[in-house]
Amino acid sequence: MTYIKRGNLEFRPCVVSDIDVLVNNMRLPDIRECALVGVTPIIALTVPFVEKGAKGFTITYKDKPIAMCGVTPIRSGNDIVGKIWFLGTDDIDKLWKTFYKHSSLILSFLCIGYDIVENYVPIEHTKTIKWLQWIGFHQEEQQYFINKHEFAKVFYCNLNNFGCNNRLSERPVLH
Repeated sequence: MTYIKRGNLEFRPCVVSDIDVLVNNMRLPDIRECALVGVTPIIALTVPFVEKGAKGFTITYKDKPIAMCGVTPIRSGNDIVGKIWFLGTDDIDKLWKTFYKHSSLILSFLCIGYDIVENYVPIEHTKTIKWLQWIGFHQEEQQYFINKHEFAKVFYCNLNNFGCNNRLSERPVLH
């Protein structure tokens, strides 16, 4: 089943066999990021298959997996919050124009059912942070440290989600 197809780029549910392709071709920054948070790439990529409520997807180009991404529900007060993640191969950098062009559409799909999606990015991964900001993420000013390494917290508010819109309407109006 394919959810999104744009030219040679396809977004579909992940399958276990996608893990081997990604692990054997993963971008060095993504391998490093996994190491910084204390997990192997294999463990990170199995999340959609083992964590309750997690959803995982694969992005392919000409039927070859080039990335896996997903969202895992987390608790955060009254908001419905998801931990969003993305791990890719070097093909993402080779196909950056095509990939960036459809990133917002993929993000919209990932956000279905969530008020907010968030995660932490190593502070020196400026290219990733700029891409996330380009598709609508915001970065908190506060510093975060995971295993003694600095990370930026990035988040995206899904204004299409009814719950989020409802809470926004409760904010006071300044005159």
